[in-house]
Amino acid sequence: MAGLQMSVMIHALVYVLVVGGLWALNQDATPDVQWVKWVAWGWGIGLATHAAVWAMLKTRTRR
Repeated sequence: MAGLQMSVMIHALVYVLVVGGLWALNQDATPDVQWVKWVAWGWGIGLATHAAVWAMLKTRTRR
């Protein structure tokens, strides 16, 4: 279970770093077109799903 928790934390860290970098690139290259929001939304859904699976498995193993 600790491995899954660590994978969620790493996933979140990579998300913040990559989306932050893409946001900076978006602001520099094409500030009039905010394409980075689609990346953030799509990847955010994946991250939220990953965290939800971890939370459900954590709850299930406590019983």
